Amino acid sequence: MAEPDSEWWRTWFGPSYLELYDETLRERTPVEIDQLERLLRLRPPVQILDRPCGQGRHAVELARRGYAVTGVDLSPYLLEVAKTRGSEAGVRVDWRLGDMRQATVGDHFDLILNLFTSFGYFADAADDRLVIRAAGAMLKPGGRFLLEVVNGDRIMANFEAREWFTVGQIAVMERRSLDVSTRRLVVERTVSSNDGSEVTVHALRLYGGRDLLEMLTAEGFATVDLYGDWNGEPLTAESLRVLAVGTKA
Repeated sequence: MAEPDSEWWRTWFGPSYLELYDETLRERTPVEIDQLERLLRLRPPVQILDRPCGQGRHAVELARRGYAVTGVDLSPYLLEVAKTRGSEAGVRVDWRLGDMRQATVGDHFDLILNLFTSFGYFADAADDRLVIRAAGAMLKPGGRFLLEVVNGDRIMANFEAREWFTVGQIAVMERRSLDVSTRRLVVERTVSSNDGSEVTVHALRLYGGRDLLEMLTAEGFATVDLYGDWNGEPLTAESLRVLAVGTKA
């Protein structure tokens, strides 16, 4: 299997990404924000940073509900889509082009979100820690950082080298390789639709609950709560995802 470029994420999040996921994700976004509000007992007015914000689906819905929202992403394409959708929805979001590894001087938020497994992309694991460190630097005292990823421990324990699935009317086939020592998953994805087929390769470093607990604690978060789903269920080995909520002292 071909290795992805070390910065594959710079080009991955473009039109093809939206074609695959956009319709499905758009439908489920209001439900996810309902769950977010319940889990964190969240109510406006609260200053929220969504980073990376992608096409703005969470940021726009949060702004629609009265929160003060800043959306940051490294993809110029997705950021332009987000701006357009924010304008169409009649909401105000502070959209910015930026890298989630870097803190912005002078910005302080009540809540920072990193959702939909937007973590573990970088070739160097130290860069993942920079994402957490930057979030801590931009939180107000008592502020929270919510990091949502697929449960890496579950994937490691139930590794499948091939999988076929559909997203709407689009067929997807994935070939995977896993380096157990580095917890690095490489995925070659073939997406087939009426317009033809496209093959892309990406990589993801897998994290479990204990990993995120140790990382958040090491970066100075006073408390870390772990959940296995948006409904607040305890994290288990069989949980599909990990939600880690770190609170700044």
